[in-house]
Amino acid sequence: MNSTPQSPSTTLPPAEVRLVLPFPPSTNEYWRAARGRGMVPSHKAEAYKARVARAATLARAQPLHGPVRLFVTVYRPRRVGDLDNYLKVLNDALNGLAWLDDEQVVRLEASREDDATSPRVEVHATAERHASREEVDAHRKAKAERVRKARATRNRNRVAKALGKSRLASALRLPRSAP
Repeated sequence: MNSTPQSPSTTLPPAEVRLVLPFPPSTNEYWRAARGRGMVPSHKAEAYKARVARAATLARAQPLHGPVRLFVTVYRPRRVGDLDNYLKVLNDALNGLAWLDDEQVVRLEASREDDATSPRVEVHATAERHASREEVDAHRKAKAERVRKARATRNRNRVAKALGKSRLASALRLPRSAP
């Protein structure tokens, strides 16, 4: 009898995250213009992220590691709104909670239903395994460093732009005529 041992990844069931989340704001409500910073999450977006984080904590969700397959059903309160307007908002809110980063999502199946009495989003995400505490911490540190560097670059560019304008203004000034 010739049998080959199976690798552990083929014998273990995939890691999963299952969540029932509040209905998200539309992409149109999610972003706001911030002077000098482009588009940033709105107050509604921040509140939604906090509600999602609370739900994930209560469900004891652990971030997934590796390629993620995502299955979503959006139960909207009324028959308006495009399905894809809610998906980006949802993916953004689940970063660091259901997975390390939404760039991990390699497959996405989404459907839309109507439920005026209980609007919500049901999420089922699977991957080969959950991320370790060390991987989660390393990802958060790397993300914080990217944000710090982007902020420093933005501030440096603002200063350079301001200096350039003041130098240009002083170069364009005409000499005062004597009285």
